Amino acid sequence: MKVVLQQISEGNEEIRIRYRQMTEQIEEIVHYIEGQGDKLIGLKDGQQFMLRPYDVLYLESVEGTAYLYTEKEVYRSSLTLMAAERAYGDEGYFRCSKSMVLNIYRIRKLQSMPGNRIDVTMDNGEHVVISRRYAKELRSILKGEMR
Repeated sequence: MKVVLQQISEGNEEIRIRYRQMTEQIEEIVHYIEGQGDKLIGLKDGQQFMLRPYDVLYLESVEGTAYLYTEKEVYRSSLTLMAAERAYGDEGYFRCSKSMVLNIYRIRKLQSMPGNRIDVTMDNGEHVVISRRYAKELRSILKGEMR
């Protein structure tokens, strides 16, 4: 991929992307440019880390504190589950239980369970059970019917 940068002294700044076929990499670049390149702040060992929303597998609330789970790390967050769901719903964040929001783009496998529940395997191999209350909505989202 060739990158051309040109400094201008007048006029509006613009970004032009030329492609033969839309790829995942180009889609990520477009999302970032359109302002969806927001970062989540995670706290760990007294330090702040900037995380891309895509890198977060799920958020979980434990005793009033939210935690961000990536493939290998866990970070404390000041973000509430409701705020995460609202802010990053377009990025695949979905409320799957009273205490959890997961990133549907990081689901590796789905397995139906008795009682209309869904066993979800995330990219890191962890299993999350989607309750009956949220299973129907997840199925609709995955079919492209909602959001």
